[in-house]
Amino acid sequence: MTLGSRNPRIGIDWERRPSRYLTIDGVPGYQIAYSCGTCGLVLRREPGAPTGLLPATDVRDRLNAGLDGLDTDVIDTFAAQLPRGDYQVMLLDTKPALAAPGSAGDYFSVEGPAGWRNEEFEYSIDPANTSYYRLDRRSIGEHDEFFEFAVPLGDPAELDADVVERYSSACGQPTAVAFGLLDIEGPWFRQERHWGLFHFLLDGHHKTASAAANSGSIRLLTFVSAGESMASDDELLRLPEIINADQREGDR
Repeated sequence: MTLGSRNPRIGIDWERRPSRYLTIDGVPGYQIAYSCGTCGLVLRREPGAPTGLLPATDVRDRLNAGLDGLDTDVIDTFAAQLPRGDYQVMLLDTKPALAAPGSAGDYFSVEGPAGWRNEEFEYSIDPANTSYYRLDRRSIGEHDEFFEFAVPLGDPAELDADVVERYSSACGQPTAVAFGLLDIEGPWFRQERHWGLFHFLLDGHHKTASAAANSGSIRLLTFVSAGESMASDDELLRLPEIINADQREGDR
């Protein structure tokens, strides 16, 4: 879909190359990649990053009840806050697991460094400096691996515990909303590449935290940007097949 606004709240800043930043109301929130394509996936929260959530009052009840398909009103509400461009819009069911920097579940401490490790070179990737959610991991073909993340705009530890608990007993499948980027990176000295699908949460922080705390699932409406992702159109179009294949295996 072609969506977005000429004056979005969410943006991508390439002005300080080789670094790339996700911005909120024009303020850098996260460093999310290097332009080289060989430096590894990046997730680093910027000092002074905004923590305000994006309002979705008009569609709050629909999101809390859970979407069963792509809802035009919900899409329009969030598209007004995104940069103008083409998007792969998907509705996914996934199980989040909270990962703290340096923990055993932290991609940027475990799988990332392993993928860029080489005995002949001193080569490392940037460590994460913020908590986030791991969603999915799977192989793609002979050489590539797919990693999926949900990134809150604030610290999950600062969420309202009562609201998180309330979602633990909610009926249906409450839906979170995210701005997505697919970044594909690989070290220059081998064929293997890591596909990193990042979902930056625009709404549904408490829902996601509740699902993670209870080892439950969350429904996620994500707008994956074609123009701002570091991936080709063909690679972006493969995402539904890759994710659906993983979900089918999980149902067996």
